[in-house]
Amino acid sequence: MKRLIVLGLALLASGVAYALPLGNPSEASLMHDGVFYEPRCVDFCDPYADWSDAIFFRLGFYGDYVLNRNLEVYTGIHKGKSIEQFELTTNAGEFTISACDRVDLFVVLGTTNIDLTTNAASLAGAGSGAINGDRLHLESETRLSLSFGGRATLFQSGCCSFGIEGQYFYTKPDIRRITARETVSVNPAGNIQMKYSEWQIGFGVSYRIWNLVPYFGGKWSSADVDLNHAFINVSSDAPVVNVILDNFKNRFNGGYVIGVSLVNCEKATLTFETRYPDEKAFFFNVQFRL
Repeated sequence: MKRLIVLGLALLASGVAYALPLGNPSEASLMHDGVFYEPRCVDFCDPYADWSDAIFFRLGFYGDYVLNRNLEVYTGIHKGKSIEQFELTTNAGEFTISACDRVDLFVVLGTTNIDLTTNAASLAGAGSGAINGDRLHLESETRLSLSFGGRATLFQSGCCSFGIEGQYFYTKPDIRRITARETVSVNPAGNIQMKYSEWQIGFGVSYRIWNLVPYFGGKWSSADVDLNHAFINVSSDAPVVNVILDNFKNRFNGGYVIGVSLVNCEKATLTFETRYPDEKAFFFNVQFRL
């Protein structure tokens, strides 16, 4: 138990937050029965293998809600400027192929929209009259997003499990509206797109207490927002407001999470997860084994 506590503290000290959910590190080993199987709700911490566990499938809902993602400008004249608030909302379906109650391969397909609010001076173009303190708000369309990756339970001793995961996320929404000073807005001409991509690797520890499986973990990620250095004139009236949309990246790469899964007789799981302190985000996931 002391070793588990020390490992947990090491994970929690590993850094600050990221944008993609970790999920339960023992997720590949939580559901032993499908929805059409007889329930088996005892001895759930005893690892065992059955012919039906060789290959099976899961379906679920994936909701990831990032309330504030910490980014900074990393190209152009405003390099190093912070983006004050960057929100991502993703609602999607998840399909998982699982092998031997130990390895998951998953794909997540759904929709994502992005909302950015920051100091207008952080993105001001040449000749802009924006001053420090002016607000700039950027809204995207809701567009298709894709994520795929894998997860594996590496070690299991009784009710304690240690696992790893890795995944990649991509979305490319159009910019719908840009508003300056909360009074002047413009719908950009043409298709100005925001390419958001991110990869991550992570690890974590979980401990099952009857039907509850709390977990914590750490990970390393890299996010990139490509706006193709678009120049947009928001207002031609004095004071003139124009912006240059340089590229962004995450300010910190390390992160940690805390979450819990509720398991229903080895057939379904309900997972809640939070990520902080630098990023304020929460994740909600429901899965059923077929």
